[in-house]
Amino acid sequence: MNAVSALLDEKIINFYNAFLTGSRRLFFRPDGTPIHSGEFGSYREEIAKALVSQFVPERMAVDSGFVVTSSGGVSSQCDIIVYDRTLTPMIRNANRQRFFPVESVCAVGEVKSVLGLADAKKALKKLAAVKSLRDSLHDPAYVYCAKDGGTAEGFRPELDEKDQIVTFTICEKLDFNIQNSLSDFVGCYLEEHPKRPFCHRHNMVLSVSDGLLAYLHSSGRTYPFPSKLTDLEDEYDPARNVTKAILLKNRWIQPEEGSIEHIRHFCSMLHTALTVVSVLFPDLANYVQGTEDVSFVDIEQVRF
Repeated sequence: MNAVSALLDEKIINFYNAFLTGSRRLFFRPDGTPIHSGEFGSYREEIAKALVSQFVPERMAVDSGFVVTSSGGVSSQCDIIVYDRTLTPMIRNANRQRFFPVESVCAVGEVKSVLGLADAKKALKKLAAVKSLRDSLHDPAYVYCAKDGGTAEGFRPELDEKDQIVTFTICEKLDFNIQNSLSDFVGCYLEEHPKRPFCHRHNMVLSVSDGLLAYLHSSGRTYPFPSKLTDLEDEYDPARNVTKAILLKNRWIQPEEGSIEHIRHFCSMLHTALTVVSVLFPDLANYVQGTEDVSFVDIEQVRF
């Protein structure tokens, strides 16, 4: 084990112990009843944010709040928001709640305790709604782009996984058998209107007690995105290629009892996803709506 691996393992083990046992010792009575459920949830959110903070690129930061668009869209409260600190303005209300322009938001996460199937579906749908906020953008300007060739070939969140916000859930435990209920679980995107396209699907679901739900890349490795933009031979014209988003298989990583290997995978893939996600320019001129209750006077400069 190298020095970096040892240090990161220390962070992960501290998170594992604090999230599963330390938080309950602080906020639960010996008989198992909660002392203050709200503070218990907030404490766990801070533990999760501390873990995520260890694996984000230096140009990013972690907070909580709301994601907004210039057209008036606003998310529900988000437990974890990873954003580009070099671009995001400090916008707070009187209650010190932060609002983040969708262009510079890189990832959004939800922190939960024990999730039954119904609540787990609800969490995925909430994240899908946040992810859909980027669909309202039209021809945005790239500040950071890691697409093939190093240049942006048009903003296409409906196809290109690198143009999508990364979404994830961290919970203590899944109160259902994920392998037996996987089809029902991920089928939540089609249960109600609007039926969510594949580009709104979650990236990862981490159950600290149970395992990690991610995806299987065609190369055989675990992958943090639900699809992969791929060049394919055109069936009508073999001389040319067409670009399509290929849906990937779900992959469930189940650790042995007491193992943190699934959390290692989560942290590694979160870092991978954040290094390639596109960061867009949040033009505040689009957010500050003019009322046109002014007149403009333009005067030529005189050269002295």
